[in-house]
Amino acid sequence: MDFTKYPLERFFYCVAGVIPGFVALFIFQLATAKSFSWFFASDFLGYRTKLSLIVIVAFLVGNSLTAFLSSFLGMIGRACGGVTSMRPYKPPPSFAVAPWRDPRWRNVLKRRLGTQVPNDSNFITQELFDLRSKGIDLLPEEQRFAALAGLRSEKMNADMDDWKWADWYEQYHQVVLQLNSTDPAVHVQRGLHFNLETTALYVLISAAFVPSLRHWWCILPSCVWVLLLVAQEYSAVARFENKWSTLFAQTEYLDGAGAS
Repeated sequence: MDFTKYPLERFFYCVAGVIPGFVALFIFQLATAKSFSWFFASDFLGYRTKLSLIVIVAFLVGNSLTAFLSSFLGMIGRACGGVTSMRPYKPPPSFAVAPWRDPRWRNVLKRRLGTQVPNDSNFITQELFDLRSKGIDLLPEEQRFAALAGLRSEKMNADMDDWKWADWYEQYHQVVLQLNSTDPAVHVQRGLHFNLETTALYVLISAAFVPSLRHWWCILPSCVWVLLLVAQEYSAVARFENKWSTLFAQTEYLDGAGAS
């Protein structure tokens, strides 16, 4: 097996899985006294074999816990997505201010797309349209119809262009959100954090059934890590929902290595 082809992020996630695994085994020992006494007292296994078996079991248990938590968070994310999809849809031209109208973002996207770039027309807000319509009302009657038809055509074309820019922005919004860092330190940090958060959640749940875990020095750190998990998930959802959150990242991506 060529481990160089294994995703770096998943590798550290799996290795760090021994952390919640060891804690789960320790809590099981606390809940059922002498549950592992027979194992340590056995003579047919050497201490190296026993240690190896403990590491393997901790690895399997820990990764099972992190896999379950990942699936649970994914289920919550899909549920939130379902609730979000029930909101009334707002077409791009209905936004008075939008990130896809940012001049610098449009300039880097033009260099990226080349001839596929949409027409960079000036967006006409509803307020501006109404104001210009009132101005047309002041024209002589024989000029009003042609002027109003021209204004409506300009508004329709500007709205269509705005739709196209919004579609491209949404596409790169998804791309930027799914970008993975190439810094190994980032993957180590993510792997450790998620496994520590899994451990903390398991400790808090176990404390309801194992009285020996109900100490402040055990509960307080666990609460901190669980709150950090909640904050991270909330930040991820908020970043997905807020289109402005990736404007700078999109500009950097399109202007840098992503545009090459």
